[in-house]
Amino acid sequence: MTFSSFLIVLLGSALAVALLQLLAWARSAAKLERIAEEIVQGRHPRSFVIFGPQSLFRVASRLETILAAREKLSGQIVQQGENFHGVLRNMMEGVAIVNRDHRVELANEVLVRQFGLGVEPAGRTVLESLRVAEIDHLIREAFTRQEAVSGEISLRGFPRSEAALFLIVNAVPMRGESGMPSQVLLVLHDITEHKRSEERQKEFLASVSHELRTPLSIFRGYVETLLHSSPSLAPEEVQRVLKILRRHALRLSKLVNDLLTLSALEPGRMNLERAPVSLPHFLRRIEADLRQQLQEKRLDLVVALAENLPKVDADPFRLEQVFYNLVENAIQYSEPGSPIRIEAHAEKETVSIRVIDQGVGIPPSDLPYVFERFYRVDKTRSRQAGGTGLGLSIVKRIVDLHQGRVVLTSEPGRGTTVTVTLPAWPSSPPEGTTACQPITRVAQGESPATAPESRPVDRHLSRVS
Repeated sequence: MTFSSFLIVLLGSALAVALLQLLAWARSAAKLERIAEEIVQGRHPRSFVIFGPQSLFRVASRLETILAAREKLSGQIVQQGENFHGVLRNMMEGVAIVNRDHRVELANEVLVRQFGLGVEPAGRTVLESLRVAEIDHLIREAFTRQEAVSGEISLRGFPRSEAALFLIVNAVPMRGESGMPSQVLLVLHDITEHKRSEERQKEFLASVSHELRTPLSIFRGYVETLLHSSPSLAPEEVQRVLKILRRHALRLSKLVNDLLTLSALEPGRMNLERAPVSLPHFLRRIEADLRQQLQEKRLDLVVALAENLPKVDADPFRLEQVFYNLVENAIQYSEPGSPIRIEAHAEKETVSIRVIDQGVGIPPSDLPYVFERFYRVDKTRSRQAGGTGLGLSIVKRIVDLHQGRVVLTSEPGRGTTVTVTLPAWPSSPPEGTTACQPITRVAQGESPATAPESRPVDRHLSRVS
C-alpha cells in the first residue's frame, strides 16, 4: 500500500469516527430534548440515561435532580395547601380571601353558613355574595390604609332568621411580590352568643332589682303607716298589715334563697354528693313536706311507680329542690280538687319521673322560655301566688348537672307535664317493692299525726289528699 493510499484510508476512518460521534451526539441531544419536553409538559421521563458524550449525560443527570427537587417542592406545596384548607374547614370563624377587585377568591364553610349562602361565593364580589356594605367598606379601608382594620357589625334578621347576628370583622391586608397589598384576609368572629349573654345579664339584673324593689316599697309604706297611725288603727287592721308584711317577707326570703341556689349551681362552683336514691322513700318525704299545701287547696297527689324500679344516681338534697319546685308549681297553678300525678318508669340505664297536673297550662308561645330565669307566663298571677320565676331555672340547672334532661309539655286549660330523666344507679340491683308500700294517704280533715301509716288505694297507686 502506497503512502497516499494509507492517508486516504486513515482520513476515511477518521471521517467515519467523526460521523459516528456526530450521530451519537445527535441521538443524545434528541433524547435530551425529549426529556426536557416531557419535564416541561409535567410528565416524568421514563429514563434519564443517555449513551453519548459525558457533557450531555451530566446535563441529563442535572435535569433528573432538578425534576426530583421540583416534585418534592410540588408535594410540599400540595401538602401545605391541604393543611391550609384543613385549617380553614376546622376554624370556628368565617374566613375569606378577597382580591383588589373585592372579589372573593376563597371562603370556608363557616362563612357560607354564617351568611346562609346556597353556593360558595368564590368569583363574586363581596357585595354580590355577602350583601353587607360594612364589610365591603372595611376591605376598602384595609387596602387604602395598608394595615389591619376591624369593626363590629350586626345583621338583623339575617340570614333568614328573626334573631340578630353579631360579628367582629377583621380585614388584614396581605402583601404581594410588589410589596403592595394584593389581597385581604377576612376573619369574621361570631359574638352573637356573647351579646345574648350580656342581654340576659342585663335582664337578670333588671328583674332582680324589680323583684326586690316591689316588696321593699310595700314594707316601707306599711311600716310608715304603723309608725304614724298605729294609735288610731283598729287591732284587726294592724293584724291585716302584719299579715301583708309577713307574706312579702316570705316572698323576699324565697327570692334570696333562690338567687343563692342559682349562684351555687354555677358550673365549677358545686360538687354533687351523688348517692343511690330510692324513689318511693324519696317521694314520701316530698309528700310529707308539702302535705299542708296540698290540704289547703284540697288537692290529691297520686303517685304511680313501676315495679322493680332502680335507684336513681343523684344528689338527694339537690333532687329534693327539683321536685319541691315542680310539685309546688303544680299546686300553685291547679284548681282546688284537681289531681296531681307523679309517675316513674325505667328506660335502659335511666329513670324518667313525670309530674302531671291539670292546671291552667302554658301557651305554646311561652314554652321555649319557661326555663329562663325570672320568666313568668302570667306575671300578675305568678306574683300573687308567691312565685319568683326562678323555680324552673333551678330545676333545669340541677338536672343538667346530673347529666340528665328535663322536658316540659303543656296545653292551655288542660295542664302541664314535666318529665325529668336521670341516670340510674349503676351498681344497685332493682328494688322489689311496689309504689304503694312507702307512700301514705292522708284524708281530708285528718292531721299528719293521726293519719294511718299506710292505706293503699290499689297495688300501684296511693293518694295524698
